[in-house]
Amino acid sequence: MIYNFIIYAFLGCVLSGISLALFSPFVTLRKISYMGEALSHIAFAGIALALFFGLNIHITTLLFVVIISLLIGIVSKRFKLDEANAITIFLSVSMSIGIILISLKNNYTFDLASYLFGNVLLIGKADIVQLVILSAVNLFFILFVYKELFYLTYNAEIAGVYRIRVKLVNYLFLILLAVNIVINLKIAGIILVSAQLILPAVIAFNIAKRFTWAIVIGVLVSMISAGIGFLLSWYFNLPTGASIVVFEFCIFVLTLTFKRKHN
Repeated sequence: MIYNFIIYAFLGCVLSGISLALFSPFVTLRKISYMGEALSHIAFAGIALALFFGLNIHITTLLFVVIISLLIGIVSKRFKLDEANAITIFLSVSMSIGIILISLKNNYTFDLASYLFGNVLLIGKADIVQLVILSAVNLFFILFVYKELFYLTYNAEIAGVYRIRVKLVNYLFLILLAVNIVINLKIAGIILVSAQLILPAVIAFNIAKRFTWAIVIGVLVSMISAGIGFLLSWYFNLPTGASIVVFEFCIFVLTLTFKRKHN
């Protein structure tokens, strides 16, 4: 059908929001929202690496971001380096490498707009299947290691006292976070990916007191924002990613008012 691309684009926005919102509470409470944004930028170096050597962009970028995310975790833990500093170091080096490689590729012009805002109209059936699988994996991961993730999020040191092994879960979390960012980057762009890793959880915690409810509310907020933001962008000919972020920010402002009244 001629309008299939619109349906795919709509579903892509919603599914992208779901996959990222599932991780949003953990990213927010662990205060590693900068990690999500950094990995989005680090993906730029992976893209540049693939273009320079003529490799598959998606596989190369995914492997590069996963490796860097693990290196950040290893360096910060093993060498007692502050995680924020480790992220900044790898972010700066990765972006520098990316810029150098792109500059050496004289016959290629990098599409900055697509990198920043994504291109939902290019979403195909394969992308939808990929996002469904990704969301399912995220949900299974959270349900399967919920206790470990809970302790890792609130107090990893206490987990050690109770002999709850969070080290492996932490590395799996970082790997899956990297996978989510790379897959969603193509669809949503860096701005929307960064927003969807933070705003749904912040909104949810303004409303809910229980952690489990915060996850549910965050996913619902992300779905509603993606759906309405997409419709607004379609009817008013606006950038989709930016429309979703602005609408989600409006919900955030409303929840701030709600939170203030109940404090």
